[in-house]
Amino acid sequence: MINTQLNPWRGRIVLLTLVHVVGTIGYTSVMTMAPVIRADLDLNATQVGSFMSAFYLALILGAIPAGVLADRLGVALSLTLASFLMAAGAVLFAAISSYVPAVLATFTMGLGYALVNPATAKGVLNWFKPKHRATAMGIKQMGVPIGGLVAAGFGAMVVFMPWRVALWIAATASVVIGLIWWRLIQRRTIGGGELRATLRELKSVMTDGNLMKLNLASISFNAGQQSFITYLTLFLRDVAGASQPFAALCVGFSQITGAAGRVFWAFFSDRLADGRRKGVVVGIMTTAAALVFVFTAASPSWHLAVLAILALALGGTMLAYAALLHTICAEALKQSLAGAAIGSNLFATSLGGMFGPIIFGLIVDNAGGYRVAWTATGFLVLAGAMLVAFGFKEDKSASES
Repeated sequence: MINTQLNPWRGRIVLLTLVHVVGTIGYTSVMTMAPVIRADLDLNATQVGSFMSAFYLALILGAIPAGVLADRLGVALSLTLASFLMAAGAVLFAAISSYVPAVLATFTMGLGYALVNPATAKGVLNWFKPKHRATAMGIKQMGVPIGGLVAAGFGAMVVFMPWRVALWIAATASVVIGLIWWRLIQRRTIGGGELRATLRELKSVMTDGNLMKLNLASISFNAGQQSFITYLTLFLRDVAGASQPFAALCVGFSQITGAAGRVFWAFFSDRLADGRRKGVVVGIMTTAAALVFVFTAASPSWHLAVLAILALALGGTMLAYAALLHTICAEALKQSLAGAAIGSNLFATSLGGMFGPIIFGLIVDNAGGYRVAWTATGFLVLAGAMLVAFGFKEDKSASES
């Protein structure tokens, strides 16, 4: 448990955000430094994509158990364990010299990050009023693009320093945050609740048809998002002829607008859309699909400013939907099932994150370039947006309860 006297808009929201920051720095740094790592370890595009796939395999395996653990262990202890696991993965990647240990390292990072979203979402549900819930979720989710921005900086700095140093820095930061959460634990006992009751609640969540439609759409959204994150630097260098620092800078641009977008769209749904979140998500992801289609025409003749603008726009859409999605999941069922509902959605998004990048890489390696891969990604994201638009039924009353 955490000191109940803390102001949630100061102490709690900062700590929830920071654990997302350190969690994102590790695995995203691998992607922003991908061209250098690829050359150092002699890898192909499919192998680079498999790093993200290993990360999301760990999320798939850990998503639902992590939701249960967050309920049983509490927010602080869950995030302590998450931070130390993510640090261990970063240390392992910094020490590797071949492909297989690198996959194991990103898998370990994923096991740690599997605990982050359920635990931080649980904190938001416990500590913030419903009318501020999406905004709080958006602010703590800012940690993801902020961490991505730091990782983009590492991607640019690898022309001046060894890429392994960046991962040692990421590991150190994760340990520090883990120790802070550890000091905030006041009681370290596991919560009660019988196994039978837990399984009954999980069954209720996993058989909810409306939630499953949202989860199916989430697979397509995260497949597109992680393909974009994984291959942006490689794409800009291989197809658009951009330099490594500029490619990393574009990743940074996308993370900045991703951070701003998470808060803006969450605030928009809370205050300007009167708690209606479905239409906002549909609009965001339809726009993202359209922007992905624009990437199919990229060439070395394009002005660098155009590429930067596209990265900014995709950041504000493709990287900005997660906070709203988590809020919708939390509100789709009764609050006692919110943790399990978020866990089921994380399971779905992890499937997309696991298969999206590696399929994208296979298309690039076997179809002779990125055009077909971006086209397939655009249609996949658009299909998810249409499923939410015409298949998912939003219960607006949940956001007012």
